Amino acid sequence: MSITEKLFKRCIAVISAVMFAFAALSIRSLMTSSAEYDEEYLSQMTKEMALLINEARMENGLKPLYSAPVVYGWSAVRAQECADYWNHKRPDGSSYSTVIDRDMIEVYGSAENIAAGSSTAAATFEQWRNSAKHWAAILGESYTHIGVGVVYAPDSAYRWYWEILLIECANEVEGQYIPTRNEVVPKACGDLSGDGVVNSYDYLVLTDYLERKNESALPILNDLQLEAADCFQDGQVNMNDAKVLQRYLLGQYKDLPFVF
Repeated sequence: MSITEKLFKRCIAVISAVMFAFAALSIRSLMTSSAEYDEEYLSQMTKEMALLINEARMENGLKPLYSAPVVYGWSAVRAQECADYWNHKRPDGSSYSTVIDRDMIEVYGSAENIAAGSSTAAATFEQWRNSAKHWAAILGESYTHIGVGVVYAPDSAYRWYWEILLIECANEVEGQYIPTRNEVVPKACGDLSGDGVVNSYDYLVLTDYLERKNESALPILNDLQLEAADCFQDGQVNMNDAKVLQRYLLGQYKDLPFVF
């Protein structure tokens, strides 16, 4: 075999290897875009955005915003609309605020932030932080609830589209909650750590929560933990529950919750 033929075959082999690598990379990319950005992944990103916004509000002396399924539903609609029509107006030309069903909740005011191009909540949050108008909306004192929507549209101009809906309403919204980074699931009354055992650690968690609550700090207990913390069974979580839990640990009370 001549030197020329050897060089030719080597070139063919190299080109084939490169083409195979690109093909494998393309297949992997397609698999990643379809698997990595599923509904659960996007839902986690909306939660992360709500947490970042509430943490920023608390750092600035403001109350955290409630999340509620219905408001998140409206934000999901607006995020998809922004992917199709990048504007604060809806595709039919109406204001973004028409997505709010005012027959469901009484809304006194609202604002909308939209962003595109960033694939993470943190990066999008920084986009808004660096915009005076968007940041002012996030720190609006009158707002009580938030909805977050995100859409990944790989064939669109910016691919990633984010929307937050900030609303002010006087009444509670069905299913509202303050999102937390804490996903503990208690096993029994008094079990605030979720380990199935009621001990002094749970007492420390409860007293720490009460201190933070008095300081208007961001809540560190989720709804299930708050339910488990109501050791006095009066529908409230306060020092009475801490006293009940303490007496239970000392053996003065035999069962939780304590029934007066």
